[in-house]
Amino acid sequence: METMEIQKIDFSVESNTKSPSQSEVSVRNFKILVDEPAVLGGTDKAPNPVEYILCGLTGCLHILAFNVANELKMTLSDIKIKVTGELDPSKMFGMPTEERAGYQKIAIELYPETNADQATLSKWKSLIVERSPVLDNLFNETPVDVKLG
Repeated sequence: METMEIQKIDFSVESNTKSPSQSEVSVRNFKILVDEPAVLGGTDKAPNPVEYILCGLTGCLHILAFNVANELKMTLSDIKIKVTGELDPSKMFGMPTEERAGYQKIAIELYPETNADQATLSKWKSLIVERSPVLDNLFNETPVDVKLG
């Protein structure tokens, strides 16, 4: 197998205010609206930030599912991915709590359409989990530097 030379890639996004609950995020040549549901003070015109985390996770798993299946010479005709996150919003609203501000738990269910045997499916799942950059950021602490501009 030929070894590819891989370089680190910087990803960046910028956000502009649309309203107190809405922002428009620019990423490459895309504009993405972010909002909160009405119950959290928004207008429910778009997913909220923590829902986008789940969207990013699902998208990452989807791409890896097909890439890894191809590497394993496993037929994967389709996949349904269900991701559920449990979050207590108390800290976000400034209420006293011992809970962290982010998700307390995330559950992932993979429903592949394949005729692969159980051993191949187990290896496939392990490789997806091991190689997902989004899961890696959720499993491990990532240094974050917040500055005032």
